[in-house]
Amino acid sequence: MARAAKQRLPRVPFNASWKTLYHLWQIGEPDGAEKHLYLTSSDYILLREMAQIDSGLDILSLDFDMARQQMSHHSANEKYANISPEADYVLIKLSSRIAQALVADPAVDLMMMHNCSLRLKVDSALALCQRLNIANLIVVENLDSFDNLFGYSFAPDLQTIIDNSMVLYRGSHHYSPAGRKRFLHLINPTKIQVIAFTDLDPAGLMIANTLDHCQRLIVPQLALRAPATLLALPQINSTADFHKQHRQLAYLTKILAANNNVAPMTHTHQPPLSHQHSLGSLTYDDTANAIGLSADWDQLVAWVVRYHVSIKQQHMQAKKLVLSLLHF
Repeated sequence: MARAAKQRLPRVPFNASWKTLYHLWQIGEPDGAEKHLYLTSSDYILLREMAQIDSGLDILSLDFDMARQQMSHHSANEKYANISPEADYVLIKLSSRIAQALVADPAVDLMMMHNCSLRLKVDSALALCQRLNIANLIVVENLDSFDNLFGYSFAPDLQTIIDNSMVLYRGSHHYSPAGRKRFLHLINPTKIQVIAFTDLDPAGLMIANTLDHCQRLIVPQLALRAPATLLALPQINSTADFHKQHRQLAYLTKILAANNNVAPMTHTHQPPLSHQHSLGSLTYDDTANAIGLSADWDQLVAWVVRYHVSIKQQHMQAKKLVLSLLHF
């Protein structure tokens, strides 16, 4: 309501909230289909007056982008605040090397830092990034992989990055993604490199591709050098899980088609049987599958889609797969 009043929107969606205001205060005029509510300058004047009578708040002068604790100083209803409690916090870990800058007591076992995480307000996490000169931020999809990140096997060049990183949980269930979204929106991408570590499947690739400022992804080295060898490992790939990810698969095929200027690829539940598979100018044959794909985002996505790949982070650790960095 406040956003519409401040921007003087000529119409708003005629949803449940606006229907309540329309019937309560007789504000605006719905269209014939009752999909939108049209508002005039007089309607907005009345809306401001009635809102102030009802809540004691001036919807034009008050900034609602605050936390509930702050809103409690202005209103008896703290839930008017746009920033919900979980949206103001992130869950992070620090590598031992980074954490050393925070530990004053040299007797503290820095290895214990691998087993600790910090739940910080977004502003505090941003300040910590500045204080520690954080240059690398690893965003991890799954909570148990976030907890065990430093137990994975990394290629030497990636290990150097991991040793100098802040680790951020993507958020889910008890840890809302809202805080992570706000945190990534506020960081300076010219100073902090955002790296995704996700499952190697359509959902994981979609997460990586939609994270703010993210242009790098941690993947098994075998996926880039010897994908056939990777899929030949026992109990590592779940095609059943792959087929559950319809929305994410549709997103990836659309992005892939747009990047290569071809029609979206048709996906079937049958495994590939032909000796050669192509998508526009991208061609995959048994030779390419044997010697490995080049470090190219589109090729990785097409390989995941073509071979129905769903490899979870937990299996990457269980199989002691060496992980590498892919730019996209």
